[in-house]
Amino acid sequence: MKRLRWTSRWNGIPFLAVLMVSQMALSQNSGKVWIFFKDKGQAVLYKENGTEQGTELGITQRAMERRGKVRSAENVIDAADLPVAPAYVQALEDRGLVVQAVSRWLNGVTAEVPSSLKDDVLGLPFVKEMRPVATFIRRPQPPSLQKKGYPSTPIKSHSLDYGTSFTQNSLIRIPEVHDLGLSGRGILVGIIDTGFDWRDRSVFSHLDVFAERDFHWRDNNTADEDDDRPGQHNHGTEVLSVLGGFSEGRLIGPAYGASYALAKTEWVPTTDLAAEEDHWIEALEWFERMGIDVVSSSVGYATFVDKPDYTEDQLDGHTALITRAADLAAGKGVVVVESAGNRDFWDKINFPADGDSVIAVGAVNSEGNLASFSSHGPTVDGRIKPDVVAMGVSVYTVDPDVKITESYGFVSGTSYSCPLAAGVCALILEAHPELGPMDVRDALRETADRAQAPDTLYGWGLIDAYEAIFYHGPIFTNFFRVSAAEGNENLEADILSKTGIESDSVYLSYRFQDTEDFQTLQMHPVETSELVRFRGSFPSSLSDENIMFYITMTDTQGIVHTGPLGAPDVLYSLTDSQTEILFPEERIPDGFQLYQNYPNPFNARTTIVFDLPERSRINLKIYNILGQEIATLVNDWLDAGTKEVVWDGMDRSGRRTASGIYLLRLDVSGQSQVRKMILVY
Repeated sequence: MKRLRWTSRWNGIPFLAVLMVSQMALSQNSGKVWIFFKDKGQAVLYKENGTEQGTELGITQRAMERRGKVRSAENVIDAADLPVAPAYVQALEDRGLVVQAVSRWLNGVTAEVPSSLKDDVLGLPFVKEMRPVATFIRRPQPPSLQKKGYPSTPIKSHSLDYGTSFTQNSLIRIPEVHDLGLSGRGILVGIIDTGFDWRDRSVFSHLDVFAERDFHWRDNNTADEDDDRPGQHNHGTEVLSVLGGFSEGRLIGPAYGASYALAKTEWVPTTDLAAEEDHWIEALEWFERMGIDVVSSSVGYATFVDKPDYTEDQLDGHTALITRAADLAAGKGVVVVESAGNRDFWDKINFPADGDSVIAVGAVNSEGNLASFSSHGPTVDGRIKPDVVAMGVSVYTVDPDVKITESYGFVSGTSYSCPLAAGVCALILEAHPELGPMDVRDALRETADRAQAPDTLYGWGLIDAYEAIFYHGPIFTNFFRVSAAEGNENLEADILSKTGIESDSVYLSYRFQDTEDFQTLQMHPVETSELVRFRGSFPSSLSDENIMFYITMTDTQGIVHTGPLGAPDVLYSLTDSQTEILFPEERIPDGFQLYQNYPNPFNARTTIVFDLPERSRINLKIYNILGQEIATLVNDWLDAGTKEVVWDGMDRSGRRTASGIYLLRLDVSGQSQVRKMILVY
């Protein structure tokens, strides 16, 4: 079942990120503001044909499939996807306003509004409220964060030569994952940053950039333009090289095989490095509609040109508009990865790193010790942040100031630990494409080196990419259809297992799309190594049918695994098996349900299963017969699906509980269900 720099360089000097605030008193002068509407006008949401309406709304089939991992079919499209009412926009333009950014999710637009028109705009019957657009400026980096180098680390025996970038990769075990043949292939990654000078650089010659957008100049060129300050694209270029670069013997990024969309959301004016939240939110919505799987953002916000600023007690996960947008994206199936921040104006994390569904990334040095600049938690509501850490001190990147004879250098900041973590997320999704954002986050956190005792400095600790890709079980990937001489249709699949595979234990179960009964056939090994390829043969009469299937295998420890996770409710589709990435079709539960634990009565451990019809925050606790709380098993957001939790009979202090009757209570979105459990020694 499914278990579910900040730095930039300006004339060679890095700049720190700052944090953001959106809600402050409107200036008496003309200023750029968010104008929020009360409704979507005449737009109608019809759910009987979500795919058709999604196409009309510019939502790609890829995005619909990704949403289907965390939403039921009738909720794949929702009211937030409907366009902002054109009549409302026209009414603003009739008053002389120039609408700049449009957000479907927040149901608002941004525009420069003179003080003389503010009352008029607020008086319009469809206008809900106005807020200033958050703008921030960056401060110079202190000397402790300037570029510095370190001796090249001897390269271990791996399939790729990482050069000096070996240190940042090996610290989180990227080379071991690359050795298995994973590189992010088939995963779509979006990067939000200052710009990108990626063309005509050998480190990016392999890169598949399928879309880019400059949200300031409203064109498709993310490199420096005539009216940009020279070097604006430097920070984003560095981030892209850390995440997706590939130059053997020099620099290799964790997700060099992924495909990329690039969003330039900041603009460096003649005096200050400034950015505005509306560009960031627009970019995120653009990414989501085209089907992006992972978003890496090394820009965050907190201090503004105007006052008042946000305060630390507003790091609650829902106040900042940018945080709300990030969590909305996660609710649509996007993995959002954000740099924690560099303690610029306060020591705490920035926005949107405070989001409950955002993976916030802190920074450590090459020895795994916390960087002095890495921002920390907790959030004001007590959640641990950051989530994980990766190397952010002296990270090896391409030098964006040199192009003809490509050179490289060292940079520091959580801006660079963030893309390393985002790259690992892409590798996890390549291994398990059926996972939702919370599943990916769990794989990162629960395999990190402080998972048993997370804290507000390191979070769950240093990422371990190798353990993370196996957290949800063996990897079933690289499906191929091969015709046999006798005319049968063969299906080949590569299976990776940490513990080894019993060669006679691999079975493929298949059914037609419109039936419920499965047929089962044994698969046999055709290649053996750490990665084992198995082949199963369908009758020739089935070769043209739309077949759904799953695979079971038993490892050498006797544990049975299925691929995809959640089978048989989650299935692969044979007709999709020649695509780069195979999106399983999943049955999202119809309602909230807590099942009876099994076994019951139990001795050492028992399994708890429950259904979630949508992404929800859940609280799963155990009480004794007197109503006293014994243990909290889960208190977190989980993606939709059927979930499985194991209780080992320990209380919250790690002590074994006595024999007796216990009550299992699950709270989800104001609903509660209780089951009785019996522990017997």
